[in-house]
Amino acid sequence: MKKKISGKTIFNVSVILISLVMLGYFCLSENGLVELSKNFKNLDKGWLIMALLSQALNIAIDAYMTYILVKSSVPSFKFHNALKTSMVGQFFSAVTPFATGGQPMQVYCMSKYGVEPGKGVSALTQKFVVYQSTLVAYSAAALLLKQDFFDDALSGVMWTFAVFGFLSQAFVILMLLLFSFSRRLTNAILGFAKKLLTRFHRQKLYDKLGGFERQLESFHDCNKELYKNRRLVVTAYVCTAVQLTAIFIIPYCVYRSFNLSGAPVSDMICSQAFVTMATCFIPLPGAAGASEISFLGFFSMYFTPETLKSGVLVWRIITYYLVILCTAPFSRLGKKAGGEKKEEA
Repeated sequence: MKKKISGKTIFNVSVILISLVMLGYFCLSENGLVELSKNFKNLDKGWLIMALLSQALNIAIDAYMTYILVKSSVPSFKFHNALKTSMVGQFFSAVTPFATGGQPMQVYCMSKYGVEPGKGVSALTQKFVVYQSTLVAYSAAALLLKQDFFDDALSGVMWTFAVFGFLSQAFVILMLLLFSFSRRLTNAILGFAKKLLTRFHRQKLYDKLGGFERQLESFHDCNKELYKNRRLVVTAYVCTAVQLTAIFIIPYCVYRSFNLSGAPVSDMICSQAFVTMATCFIPLPGAAGASEISFLGFFSMYFTPETLKSGVLVWRIITYYLVILCTAPFSRLGKKAGGEKKEEA
């Protein structure tokens, strides 16, 4: 009897094929990797280094954000623990759909450093809310300040993607805030879950909900304490604004590395904010395919036809493939922690 292929396997294979096709297209097509390799010596290495440093700053701030948010409730947490946790999150976010694998693996990783799951989830949720709300504010500012510019430059399809991404992110933030600060809502959800488990005689799962309730109480307490510390909240939002600026300025550095000039840096930063918003709801690891297409659509107004595909490739290598390569050694730590957690479950 033939073994039935699972939907998960089909999805994973499809993701790999899409990623390989997109990478192959930009590598083998005209003005792609072949042309880039021939003209690499002509690129401005100073601007490439600036792009790499911007990406490194993004990761460093991500680690610092994890450090200050966890340390507020776990004083023994060290920065090198936060850096390892950040690397684990970067890797698993890059290789899972919707970047959903990053945070669970970070919670598992932090549990090795004495951080209770409730406190770890609380810190990561706080960081996510700060990041997403800052991104929404950044994108809203881009929409308001550069509306006329993008009206002329972008097609209706690109506008639709950007606005849809903006609204979806705003909705996610609203739901997270409700879940994070409304004990009534979370207690109602738990009560409903208990009733279902009782009805279907799932006593073991019912008993485990008691432990989950205790972690949930810790989660709510940590959220409450965080927002009492105004200095920490302000620091978190300022750091995240700097982090997003570092991410959004990378395309400008890539643009200048091709010895191009004339495009205002503010326009390119806003364009990258649009790319991020337009691809945030794509359910593929690294928004494979959508990221490249969006970059082509938003940045074709800046790059020349001869440099556009090469620019996409350089940008993608710095912001995605290089991140996977550099953080992959930390994935074993995440897997180990995840394995331990699975055994406990």
